[in-house]
Amino acid sequence: MDNNNEKTATKKKLSPRVILAAAGIVLLLLVLFRIFGTKEKIVTDPLSTVSVGHPEYSDISNETSLIGTVMPGDVYYVIPKASGEITEIFVATGDKVKAGDPVCTIDNSKAVDSAAISLKSAQDAVALARTNMDRMAALLQTGDISKQAYESTKNGYDQAVAALEGAQLQYDTQVEFSTVTAPVDGKVESVNMSINGLASPQSQVCVISSDGENKITINVTDRLLGAFLKGTELKVTKQGSEYAAKVTSVSSLPSSTTGLYPVEAVFTEANSIPNGSSIKVTFVSESSEHALSLDTDAVQYDGGSTYVYTISYNDENDDLGGKNAGISENNRLGTVHKVEVETGMSDNNRTEILNGIDENSLVIMSWTSQLYEGAQVQVLPEE
Repeated sequence: MDNNNEKTATKKKLSPRVILAAAGIVLLLLVLFRIFGTKEKIVTDPLSTVSVGHPEYSDISNETSLIGTVMPGDVYYVIPKASGEITEIFVATGDKVKAGDPVCTIDNSKAVDSAAISLKSAQDAVALARTNMDRMAALLQTGDISKQAYESTKNGYDQAVAALEGAQLQYDTQVEFSTVTAPVDGKVESVNMSINGLASPQSQVCVISSDGENKITINVTDRLLGAFLKGTELKVTKQGSEYAAKVTSVSSLPSSTTGLYPVEAVFTEANSIPNGSSIKVTFVSESSEHALSLDTDAVQYDGGSTYVYTISYNDENDDLGGKNAGISENNRLGTVHKVEVETGMSDNNRTEILNGIDENSLVIMSWTSQLYEGAQVQVLPEE
């Protein structure tokens, strides 16, 4: 019983000491925490580094591609000038011809015979008129007829000669019409005749496309129509090869079947591309010349707004350079500003700036997560 009381008394005597020791430890920890906590705040992380540049004037353009169809450059529908039975055919589809080469012959002997009869009659009329004029000339010399009578006879002779010339031309024409010839150098695209078939001025015997140029037909929407003017340059691509083309005509009315506007262009050095082939046609669909613009990557978008980040230098700190905490040597301390801008067209590299900044604005070209209004950053020297 005495021993228990003694232990209890001892415990009561030690309690204040324990409490004081514990308090001391807590105080020490607080001091240490305060000391180290203060040091933590003194250490400053380096500021984000950005590059800057000014907007520049440049040309911006966007290209669009459509599918076009290769067609012959100039197409000639060969039509006989006389009627008759076809007796010979000299060409086939795909043949190359020269201007003046025979295409076919036509038996127009009836027309030739008729022209020959008219020619013989005209020749006889001239001979008779000549005889009369010679006789009247002799009578005029002897004074047996008046000059007026002679002039009348001479006029009859002149008329007979004119009729003879017309008959001769008609005969030569009918003889010439018996052979149909190619009008140009080119390629026979199709043949529409047969031996013993009937030819006439109302039907074609073949179709010939001229050499030198191919034609492209493109159908475009009204939205793209403004990009096509006569003389507009196009780029044609087929199986890895590129060709230059130029617009020759633009229809002002849409096709009744497609609702699209037909555009035609010509291009050379493309004889290896068969007519009727589909090709890729690339053209400048929109462009802006000498436009104030920025690198497209420098333009940001947020909630339907378009903006850029600009920099104003903190001149009072410029002389600190690398001595200022967090700023590398040769860099400058700057304040970030978020500026809303209005943009125009853009391509993969540049974006047109219409309003908000000008060519003197200093725009941040690089991205960092620390960009916001009023943020402090270190700015690399301007290039």
